[in-house]
Amino acid sequence: MRQFAAIGEAMIELCHQQDRTLGMSFAGDSLNTSVYLARLFQAAQVQINYITLLGTDPYSAMMLADWQREGIHTEHIHQLTHKLPGLYLIRTDETGERSFYFYRSQSAARELFSAEHAAKIEATLLRMDYLYLSNITLAILEKEKYQRLLALLKQAKAKGAMIIFDTNYRPSLWPNVSAAQQATQEIMSLVDISLVTFDDEKKLFADNSPEQTAQRLHQFGAKEVVVKCGPEPCLVSFEGERQWVPGQVVEKVIDTTSAGDAFNAGYLAARWQNYSPIEAARYGHLLASRVIQYPGAIIHPSAMPKVF
Repeated sequence: MRQFAAIGEAMIELCHQQDRTLGMSFAGDSLNTSVYLARLFQAAQVQINYITLLGTDPYSAMMLADWQREGIHTEHIHQLTHKLPGLYLIRTDETGERSFYFYRSQSAARELFSAEHAAKIEATLLRMDYLYLSNITLAILEKEKYQRLLALLKQAKAKGAMIIFDTNYRPSLWPNVSAAQQATQEIMSLVDISLVTFDDEKKLFADNSPEQTAQRLHQFGAKEVVVKCGPEPCLVSFEGERQWVPGQVVEKVIDTTSAGDAFNAGYLAARWQNYSPIEAARYGHLLASRVIQYPGAIIHPSAMPKVF
């Protein structure tokens, strides 16, 4: 069985149901992709592992129980007695576009790759076939911890692991754009599959077009690139060929939270079942189109489309 590990931060999500009424769930970009992958791989062709740090509080316990019910393997998640999960609130406008308000500066996940916990995490990750992370994973780590992650990714790649990366640039998490550029470029040199969003690349690297983004990522070494463009067609670039793949038409968008994360899950699941990158992008669009019709990052299992 192939082994997949997503590395990142999971948070408590509070989503407005009414102006003063909030619903609680758990989310985070790498977690969202992991949940959707676990649902798509119930036949266990790929084992989905999540790598983070949590607290010993009731909310952390609820997180673990939820993920285990989803089929995510959580045995490599360590819990810290002096830390709590981060938290964020979502507000959406009339078009479904969202704004986030974060409370995460002391979250447990920021201790990932600290000297105290690094050895166990690194030993686990070096056994994986696929490693998945995003710019958010990089942003929450102090320099020393980030350097340990970078060294680990180099070792894993040398052993044959496939590195999958989503830029997912959030300016508020970085001291300045230069710091984000440097960290992202260092990781990009190790990446095999880039699943990025053009709006992020435009903000971070001033790209003029999705084609320019794809070319730059290939120059860094990515073999397979998908540039997501919101509701517009995505650009798939693979083995010297580029093709635009249109998305699914949705009558009413409720909440665009985790649309890109869901796309990534649909895309990867299809690729692992030997679909072409073009076909995989269609599956990514299908799942994303369903997710944006419901509030919050992770939709109820009953709302999942039949992808395969």
